[in-house]
Amino acid sequence: MKVILTQEVENLGATHEVVEVADGYARNYLVPRGLAIAATKSAMANLDNMKRVEDRRQNRLRNAAQLQADKLTGQPVVIEANTGREGRLYGSVTSTDIAEALKAQFGVEVDRKQVILGDPIRMAGVHAVPLQLHRDVKVQVAVQVGDLSQLPAEAPAETAAETPETAEAAAGATA
Repeated sequence: MKVILTQEVENLGATHEVVEVADGYARNYLVPRGLAIAATKSAMANLDNMKRVEDRRQNRLRNAAQLQADKLTGQPVVIEANTGREGRLYGSVTSTDIAEALKAQFGVEVDRKQVILGDPIRMAGVHAVPLQLHRDVKVQVAVQVGDLSQLPAEAPAETAAETPETAEAAAGATA
């Protein structure tokens, strides 16, 4: 039986691909789960339209992921964790912790599954962690882990530019 896959199916094919499968596999597994539709004449005629819609959706998702990647590039994610004498953490930093820190610090929503972390981080310091934001967009983020009292203090970019209120306050404090 020929079917059109509506989602990528492992060891079978990609989205919108026409594949030949056993009748029982299509009727009992693929179609009921919404993974495929029967390759009828009308479905085959509609296939080009489905591909165009999917391409537009993927372009939107890719552009949104690229904007997120641009926000994250060059800025370290700081995660506070208790450390022992030799820099070992009491516990570990997982992909969930990194995803929550990205949302809290940068306002970027990242699913924990998009954080590609082989093993949890167990040592203090700066670690390069890759993020797969889209199938075409991958970015490296610096994750800085340790006690906040021991991490190097970074001056925020806003302190360099004085507002009129801070200039008056500074002038009043020195006078």
